[in-house]
Amino acid sequence: MIVSRRLLLGAAVVLAGSGSYLLGRSTPKEDAIADPDSYAAKLGRQQGLTIGFGDPSTFYVPPYLPADAPVEGVVLSAADHTAVKDSLRGIARAFEAYPEQCLGRIIKAIFIAGRILIDGAEAGGTYGLDWIFLAAPSNVSAETRQLTAELGVHHETSSFIWLRNDALQRAFSALEPAGWQFQNSATDQIARNGQTAPAVETGFLSAYGATTSENDFNTYAEIVFSDPGRLIKLAESVPVIAKKLALTLDSYIAIDERLRETFARSGLLKAAGR
Repeated sequence: MIVSRRLLLGAAVVLAGSGSYLLGRSTPKEDAIADPDSYAAKLGRQQGLTIGFGDPSTFYVPPYLPADAPVEGVVLSAADHTAVKDSLRGIARAFEAYPEQCLGRIIKAIFIAGRILIDGAEAGGTYGLDWIFLAAPSNVSAETRQLTAELGVHHETSSFIWLRNDALQRAFSALEPAGWQFQNSATDQIARNGQTAPAVETGFLSAYGATTSENDFNTYAEIVFSDPGRLIKLAESVPVIAKKLALTLDSYIAIDERLRETFARSGLLKAAGR
């Protein structure tokens, strides 16, 4: 369903301005991305995928064809050259959370657009047939563009883990509160973004994560790779969060066994009872 295909740009704006989002990862300096094309190719080789930008009609990779570039309900515009550099910095930071060539086992490409409109609403990211899109709009700060890309890599890629794993969907959904009312439209989901999160005892990590089961999983995956300390603390005191965390970790380890060591090193496996 198209309504679950986004990382809301507003979420990145809030995080960028809050000072609460901290990572022990390096950010590429300005002179490291003098040539965005070369830098994007270098990053792509690191994770075994293509990173592209420019004309949205070119946003596809073989064996797909130009007709496969458009996504129903999604309008993409080309990104400004400077804005692309900010997104590449965010992508580079995100890539540090994964073993080399890991993400290439999940998606084939990452495309950077200017604005992404989903059913007329502005979003920070979405996904296509075998790739993800990240927004780099010119009307926000460089910090926000970078953070949108960084979080978007984790958030949007996780949808492919979700969509290809029926057992994960059943197990994750079984942990949702009985009778919980999800949001069926993009407008309703967007309206929840930035609102107060439900009580942690529900197992939801944000108001946006509480809008659909897929968005719930996306939020867990995003925080696993961007702020594991937060999930460790929550899992220690909220059993349902520990269970959802375990499902999230297992789903990624099934894709790349090397992630077991990554999660063990961060303390996530222990927090999940694995």
